[in-house]
Amino acid sequence: MELSTGEIAKIKMLDNGCSVTTPVTLQVISNLQPFGNQNAGAPLRFRCMASDGEQSIVMVLPVHLTALVDEQKICRYTVLKVQRYNFTKKKGPNDQMMSFIIVGDAEVVGTATDKLGSPEKMGMSAAAPSAMAAPQQPQQQQTQSAYQPQQQPQQQQQSYGSSSFMSRVEESKPSAYSGGGMAPVHSGNAPILHPIKDLNPYHNRWTIRARVTQKSAIKSWNKPNSQGRLFSVNLLDDSGEIRATAFTQQVDRLFPMLETGKVYYISNAQVKMARPQFSTLNNQYELTFDDSTTVEQCVETAGVPQEQFNFIPLANLLNHEKGSIIDVLCVVRDIGDLTEITPRNGPTDRKMIKRELTVVDRSGYQVRLTLWGQEATEFSLPKDSIIAFKGIRVGDFGGRTLSLPSIGTMTANPDISEAHMLRGWYDSTGRNSTYQTYDSAASSAGSGAGVRQDQLKTMAQVRDENLGGSDQPDYFTVKGTVVFIRSSSLAYPACASPDCNKKAIEDSMSGQWRCEKCERTFATPDYRYIFSVNVSDETGHNWMQCFNEIGEKLMGCPASEMVRLQQTDDAAFNRKVTEATFQEMVFRCRAKSETFNDNTRVRITIMNMNPVDYVAESRRLNKLIESFSI
Repeated sequence: MELSTGEIAKIKMLDNGCSVTTPVTLQVISNLQPFGNQNAGAPLRFRCMASDGEQSIVMVLPVHLTALVDEQKICRYTVLKVQRYNFTKKKGPNDQMMSFIIVGDAEVVGTATDKLGSPEKMGMSAAAPSAMAAPQQPQQQQTQSAYQPQQQPQQQQQSYGSSSFMSRVEESKPSAYSGGGMAPVHSGNAPILHPIKDLNPYHNRWTIRARVTQKSAIKSWNKPNSQGRLFSVNLLDDSGEIRATAFTQQVDRLFPMLETGKVYYISNAQVKMARPQFSTLNNQYELTFDDSTTVEQCVETAGVPQEQFNFIPLANLLNHEKGSIIDVLCVVRDIGDLTEITPRNGPTDRKMIKRELTVVDRSGYQVRLTLWGQEATEFSLPKDSIIAFKGIRVGDFGGRTLSLPSIGTMTANPDISEAHMLRGWYDSTGRNSTYQTYDSAASSAGSGAGVRQDQLKTMAQVRDENLGGSDQPDYFTVKGTVVFIRSSSLAYPACASPDCNKKAIEDSMSGQWRCEKCERTFATPDYRYIFSVNVSDETGHNWMQCFNEIGEKLMGCPASEMVRLQQTDDAAFNRKVTEATFQEMVFRCRAKSETFNDNTRVRITIMNMNPVDYVAESRRLNKLIESFSI
């Protein structure tokens, strides 16, 4: 059991509040003294004197080692390997500077029968560095505990740490502004906590205990009137989640402190209205870190949940509209090379870097997934890795696709039960499986060779097979003609906030429109399509529901334009409706039973539609005819 000789002399020369992650081996050379106000609900902790064989220092143990003290596994003469700690200086009695370390984590090496080496008394800790390095003479009463001052001269009693000083050890906290390193470990009584779900701009004295579930890379912006950097984290406690962002001045200080998966006490941040375009969390507020924000690592993490996912099987992507934000858990089947593209609507000299992955899951589908920018260039995982994507966007470019936006994150090989099950399945079965794809024909409901015969239905088959009549939705493709559009009510007034889409209510007094969900008021709403069409083929017809994306494809203009025409120009409005009628299309549909006022009926919703590809349709019909040939 060799001690880290000479390390305490180096520790005492560190800056106040410095966080250290280099392990150091020290010996407990005193009885362990409990502290903390148990009556106030503070957790029990212990302090002691620690030695490296040459010098000694006060050491405060973390809460999670209290049980080892109770079991006598940590006691006088126990040797500990301290994995990480914070160094703190504080004035003690007679204005003498006292030094001590607050341990973040440590492991027991063993327990000796006596003190190792010849550590100096703590009263010499203020000596000059040259004196510290000088050979030390053995002292009398080496085994005397520093917490038994009745056996020491009165002057040394204060130097070793009198009760007036040591009773305040728990009140000392490392500086929260020691940027460039780990967050200081919280010491002392646990603060009064505030649930994340109750944070609001009108209450500014609060402390949350939250786990960092996501942490973005540092990003820069450079505009004509401003420039700077930022990063953001998602914080989770048992009441909910909230996004927090640090800007320019706070990036260097807080970015090294906050680590994904760890739990922190956080206070004194600004609470503002959330900007939905930058967050996928279900919270109307977000935090902004500033100069007064304090961040301290919390060792006691019981009761703080791990990151939460709501995984969607790849086979169910057609259930989600283009632009939807979802979570997926998948296996990387193939990794594409880095490529550069020019944005369609951006400047020609601007380039975007992307990398395409092919991913699969247990639902039997494979999907093209695109990484952008830094995530694309830094991607280094091998094939067959399992990745949990949170906040990934659904697209329909050439069929259903996925794309990781800046607000999303990916976690490689997460330690969760779903990932372990996926790994077991893939290694035993999935590696050699054949997967269905969302190619242009199948996913976009186009007709031809890409449409599986068991997916393409006639209206009679939809009725006879009772599609949508079970508890689970059914999906099918049908080729038909729009014979009637219910145009009396084509759209509804929606909230103008991005990604909200909730119905807005007009205030008859002011003429303003208000969204109750966002608690915002607008001069005009953003109209969105919702209407029914009757689609017919040679075997029958069905009523189908259209939402905004399908409505824009069918009507050829945004819903706000149709509402304007309906209110100002009947002839132009009717002409638009007529042009949309009697179009032959291929529809990808979802059929699901719905119950309202004790009446159950099957509702068919159009998920996607495209004009008929008559060349591909001719080939499909030719193959169908050949299959019946004798």
